[in-house]
Amino acid sequence: MKIRRILLLLTILSGVLGAKADGLFQYPIVPDSISTLTGRCDYQARHFWDFCDLKKVFSSRARVADEFRGYLEILQLATPDSAVAAVEAFTKRLEKQPNDLLFLAEIAEAELYSDTAKVWADELYIPFAQAVVNNKKVQKPYKARFRQQAEVLSNSLPGRKIPSIPYTRPDGSQGDVATDSARVVLLYINDPDCSACRLARVRLTGDVNTRQLIDEGVLKIVAITPADPDEKWRGEVEGYPKEWSVGASPDIDMTLDLRGDMPVFYILDKNGKIRFKHLDIDQVLDIMRQLKKR
Repeated sequence: MKIRRILLLLTILSGVLGAKADGLFQYPIVPDSISTLTGRCDYQARHFWDFCDLKKVFSSRARVADEFRGYLEILQLATPDSAVAAVEAFTKRLEKQPNDLLFLAEIAEAELYSDTAKVWADELYIPFAQAVVNNKKVQKPYKARFRQQAEVLSNSLPGRKIPSIPYTRPDGSQGDVATDSARVVLLYINDPDCSACRLARVRLTGDVNTRQLIDEGVLKIVAITPADPDEKWRGEVEGYPKEWSVGASPDIDMTLDLRGDMPVFYILDKNGKIRFKHLDIDQVLDIMRQLKKR
């Protein structure tokens, strides 16, 4: 984070935000009656661009990009509802500026969504992607990328019901993650050739709490490989535990968010709702331990 943006957050706290943003536009001043950092960030999220002439400011795109990254940091400190509402209002102001909207959406993509982003902020990124999709003047190839991102992220948000994800079992029969039920379903998306996946599988198999939860009918593990259900794959998964549901689903990445390294873990509740996503194996085993205590 640049020093200028650190100072920006400090000024939000101190209430001295009337200065101009690198001479581009004036920041709004947060009322003294708002005393908490979250409250002040909520106010800034809603009013950050109030004094900015969006029709002229993009003549200096590099400076706008720097201000926009600072804005994203403020949004992440605001309450989720305020942040999303602020993004929707801001992108609406850019409806007639499709190139500028796309420019900022691509920065949001890099900062909030990409594999190299410092933080993934899915609920915050979706309205940026959706604004591109909804803009009639943005070219179709760009829309297609943002549409796919928005759909996959929306499918994968905690609290949402897992979408239909068909898979093929080693015996050729068909299954669907959406119909796999138990009090807790651990969706383990893996590549049999991946060393981290093999280690996670060994740890899951050897974990006492996990085994007992399966034996008690509390837990079901669904192990899905993003691959074709061919003979090679059948040979690779032959040694998977028999009590697991094992399947191949080559297009799962078109439905569910699989960013990051394999394996990818999701935990679903008895109603098929996503409770946790993108856990690591240590977090998964800790949840198994907590479940066993109940």
